[in-house]
Amino acid sequence: MTKLTQILILLFVLSATLSDCESKKKLTYLETEEKIFYELFPVLIDNIYRDFRLIPPPPPPPEYLAEKGFDTTKDYNQAYKDWEKSEDYVKRQNAWERKRDSIKRDTTLIYVAIPDSINRFEEEDMYELVDHFNKQKLVIDSNDFDLNIGFKIDFKKLKTNHENLRFKPMSEFPKGRDFWRTKYDFNLTASISFSRILFDETKSFGVLNAGFVEGPLNGSGCRIFIKKGENGKWLIDKIEGTWIS
Repeated sequence: MTKLTQILILLFVLSATLSDCESKKKLTYLETEEKIFYELFPVLIDNIYRDFRLIPPPPPPPEYLAEKGFDTTKDYNQAYKDWEKSEDYVKRQNAWERKRDSIKRDTTLIYVAIPDSINRFEEEDMYELVDHFNKQKLVIDSNDFDLNIGFKIDFKKLKTNHENLRFKPMSEFPKGRDFWRTKYDFNLTASISFSRILFDETKSFGVLNAGFVEGPLNGSGCRIFIKKGENGKWLIDKIEGTWIS
């Protein structure tokens, strides 16, 4: 074997090794991202998911209070306060509390749709992360974050603190408007989506986005800032609303 051949073989092996190291570097970022996503998921759901059936009824309209004998022509707020002292209010409140307690005792499974994969990335998160944790003077290693890759959700790893809450892949549902128009043989209440997590260079701070939709024109989105606690456990630092419909 000539020296030239030996050099070429050495260069080939070195190139393959460097390429493999680069692949492992990207995989390590994704593995870290996935691990933290599943770790945070129960807390994310606690902060994002809401059972619309448990939302208290809105204040009655002026017409209703007027029918009950309360003057709303001058000051609705005062009329409402007076109504709160009435038997009618107590009756309605007791009825709502009985309904609420019944819903809480209900063991019927509730399903939420989630995209099969998380690939989306919000470019402005780079600036929002640095700005939110400005005292830490964070540095974003953009070379370690590949915009063209993501990860497929392992639904077996989606844990929650809600006993009757379950999750289904979005691929199992019709697309577009038919998603909400279709009648299912299970209780579908909402869809939730997440963006990828952007970390700082030390992997101690991060940010992701989430969307929660309960109907065609009933949804909201938020930006979630996270950080690693002193015990190494990831925590939500702050949630900011980003859109509503």
